[in-house]
Amino acid sequence: MNRAYELDQDQRPIPIAAPAKLSKAQLQALSRLNPYLSAYHILLEWGAVVLAAMLCQHFWNPLLYAATVIFIGARQHALLILMHDGTHYRLFRNRRINDWVTELLLAWPHLVAMRSYRQNHLAHHNYVNTEQDPDWLRKQDNPEWRFPQSAKSLLGISVRDLSGIGGIKLIRLARSIASAERAPGKGFARLRLAFYLTALVAIIGAGGGKALLLYWLMPYFTWLIFIMRLRSIAEHFAIEAAPGSYGHTRTTRAGLLARVFIAPKNVNYHIEHHFFPSVPFFRLPQLHALLMSRPEFAGAAHITESYAKLITECLRPPGFIQSEADSLREQPPALALAGH
Repeated sequence: MNRAYELDQDQRPIPIAAPAKLSKAQLQALSRLNPYLSAYHILLEWGAVVLAAMLCQHFWNPLLYAATVIFIGARQHALLILMHDGTHYRLFRNRRINDWVTELLLAWPHLVAMRSYRQNHLAHHNYVNTEQDPDWLRKQDNPEWRFPQSAKSLLGISVRDLSGIGGIKLIRLARSIASAERAPGKGFARLRLAFYLTALVAIIGAGGGKALLLYWLMPYFTWLIFIMRLRSIAEHFAIEAAPGSYGHTRTTRAGLLARVFIAPKNVNYHIEHHFFPSVPFFRLPQLHALLMSRPEFAGAAHITESYAKLITECLRPPGFIQSEADSLREQPPALALAGH
């Protein structure tokens, strides 16, 4: 289990206690991999993308297209969550297979290199909310990630993300993550370039250029951007750390619609993941239930009942006045590109 840290009042890193101890047998059982289930989920999400695009194209309607963009954007998010599991070596037992499946089927189609994301993400896990956390450093001076905010401000940010403008920032974030990585080998860089060129030639040659724009890039730069921000807020923002709580980390309950369109693959169980990253996505609900049976966890964990409730936790209460000093102390702790 990786050690996590938070900051004290003097901005010094202090270790965060684990939410509850698990026996070695319990942790081993929860951490077991299932490569068949991993393959099933990868194929399921890619199949859903293709089927949704085909149905929309056949029964074309503007409203149906808007719904398809939302659905495919959510499936892209699901694939990125699977990429996140691959980053933690949670998809396949063979690490070479794990890494190449993650790169080829999950990361590269989303314009991300998993090896760059892994370096960034594991540093976030090990040094969360400190000067050694690259996510925290990247966002600490950005007012968009300072809470609470006004409803007007949140609405403006959401409209900007849904309009596609937020996608530019995502690309910049991906580039900053990649630039922080040790220079990749020439073979890796050439293989990735060959992947993009081959895919582009094949798609355009098959007459799928328009479909690529409508059913991959449009969801990518709109709904995916929007829900990634919402998920990132849910994971680390707008949380008042009470004594004995687990720092700036939240678990959010998700109903059926939220699991389909906002938080697939149990990504809403974020406290659980941060303290037990060896547990794959499909066992996080089991881990959550086990931890909630422990009074020390149930009494200290920040559990938000829904994503709608999350928004209310982000809003300024009536008459709220935030001093400049308070604003500087409330720097945002993290924003991961796909993972958490």
